[in-house]
Amino acid sequence: MIPRAWTGRLLLIAVAAVATLHPSGIQGAPGTKRIAFLVDSWYPRSHADVIGTRFLEGYRVGDRRYASMVTVASVYAEAPRPSDQTRALSSRFGFRVAASVAEALLEDPRAARPRLAVDGILVATRADPPPNGQDASPSPRLQLMREVFRILDQADARVPIFIDKMLATNQADAQAIVAGAAQRSIPLMAGSVLPFMPLDRPMRAGTAVVGVVVGAGPYWAYAFHAAELLQGYMEQRGPRETGVASIRGVSGDAASLSEGEQWGGSLLPALLSSAKTRGSGGGRRESPVFLQISYLDGARGLLALLPRAFDEAEFLLGAKFQDGGTSIGGVMLKGEPFDHFGYLVHALQEFYTTGRPPVPVERTLLTTGIVLLGQEARLRGTSLATPGLAIRYPAPRWRP
Repeated sequence: MIPRAWTGRLLLIAVAAVATLHPSGIQGAPGTKRIAFLVDSWYPRSHADVIGTRFLEGYRVGDRRYASMVTVASVYAEAPRPSDQTRALSSRFGFRVAASVAEALLEDPRAARPRLAVDGILVATRADPPPNGQDASPSPRLQLMREVFRILDQADARVPIFIDKMLATNQADAQAIVAGAAQRSIPLMAGSVLPFMPLDRPMRAGTAVVGVVVGAGPYWAYAFHAAELLQGYMEQRGPRETGVASIRGVSGDAASLSEGEQWGGSLLPALLSSAKTRGSGGGRRESPVFLQISYLDGARGLLALLPRAFDEAEFLLGAKFQDGGTSIGGVMLKGEPFDHFGYLVHALQEFYTTGRPPVPVERTLLTTGIVLLGQEARLRGTSLATPGLAIRYPAPRWRP
């Protein structure tokens, strides 16, 4: 289910397959791209850990292991936790521990004409929106990216940047980040691991009129991943995505929603029946979340989060087509050592080595807006027009 034909993929795989993995990584290997890693804290099981360690040690895609052609050159941890392991990893792998963003990116921040010390940047700082769904602007993410852009301007340099998960916690800030990169011709990519993972059950190709995604965790932890999985499939309706016209927050349950044919009819109950896991049923109860997403071209999407209906590691995806046919799939996130992140790291190998993102950043600009404005619609319990989500971009090719 890799979302497009990857340019240069055969060469990338061939080189990675024959590369030798060393216990200390491949930081000094000829041709290795070096990235600055900007994190909140690199602690066990954090996204910094499950992504960054794969750049240092290599990674798996399915049953196959690859050496990384990208390594970590420097790390700036803005808010280290007591369990932060940045310095321990630095002693093992030899990357620099920076005291600032400038120190992470530049050879000498005090130089009159500073030179960039890295070939790329990866941002994996936390981005936790407030309960109302939008941070005040400028959000911490926008402030960080403004600093990154300022340093790149100072060094007269342009390198690929990947932002883990949502672009920002404010939609206007997300748009400002994308615009800032575009103005500077900086390759920018962002998003979730889910659209890069193969489905457990392949989905039918074709033009879906309704798409449904179901997760089983709390909103801020899982809504973005669900939105990315849904959008990665729904953008295949045509050669170009045209964006979202409105989002409605709906109360109720799966049974009541299944009565509406325009939102998939029996598709939602069928998806729930197809789940491979079952929820525990215990602990604190959270209310179900339903977002009805109306696309500008008339297609519809339903994003449902049903806490504890099944295991939080499972996501369900379904579609209904013009001929009345349906298709059901799903994907299961793996437990430790979280090898599913190898699919994302494999995509990032291409991004950092070629400077071309395998998926357009506009997809994540759209999914960021769906999640942020979806929370607003959910709190209002009504339909919210979303003119700012009329986001157009060429659809990368879907491989079910």
